[in-house]
Amino acid sequence: MSEGRRLALLLGGFAAAIAIVFVAFPHGYPQDPAYHRFADTRSWLIPNTLNVLSNLGFLAVFVAWLFERGTRSVAERTFFLGVLLTSIGSSYYHLSPSNATLPWDRLGMAIAFMALLAILVRAPLVWLAAFELFGIASVIVSGVDDDLRLYGVAQYFPALVMLVMIEGWLWLAGAAYAIAKVCELFDRQIFDALHGTVSGHTLKHLFAAAAIVFIWRWLRSRPADPRGRDPHAERSPAPASPPAAPQ
Repeated sequence: MSEGRRLALLLGGFAAAIAIVFVAFPHGYPQDPAYHRFADTRSWLIPNTLNVLSNLGFLAVFVAWLFERGTRSVAERTFFLGVLLTSIGSSYYHLSPSNATLPWDRLGMAIAFMALLAILVRAPLVWLAAFELFGIASVIVSGVDDDLRLYGVAQYFPALVMLVMIEGWLWLAGAAYAIAKVCELFDRQIFDALHGTVSGHTLKHLFAAAAIVFIWRWLRSRPADPRGRDPHAERSPAPASPPAAPQ
């Protein structure tokens, strides 16, 4: 499939996803205040200790990636910047969970999701920039207008594209992310089932960090771009030098 057609399909699907959420929720989709009532509120020196410290998983993955040698694309760098910001923002949010602090948690995730979308479809840099602007705008709207519709597209549309294009290590990434969402959904039930040792939300952070590790592995194992570009550098190889003129 040509680059133009692939991007046209992507943008068509993206526009359709936005249209669907606005039709399905014509009056907006506000944040449920109950979301902030996490099961594990135990505190040792810092509030909500395990929900805060479990974000070190994201930081650990970022540091390991940072010290890896090799060429990285702009989209990959942006993705892991989002991972770092998620570690910081989610820790900040869990110190005092509220609608006011939640956008800081979501900002890094939106940046990472939009970068992953660009990586999946090998989008040029201009589209990476456009995706990132959409992701950041979706977080701003969620905080200012208390409307999660655009943020929902920013989070779940890349996951849908990943499912369509799933291969290799992405199978494990998808499975880990699905488990993370289940753990998030059943936060209290998991906490009670494990006799108050660890909550579903804490496990959500750890499984989400594992999903990032599997995406990293996929990045290093995926085949070269059929258009002849380095999948890590996202740029065409330098043209061969012209033959020397005969003496």
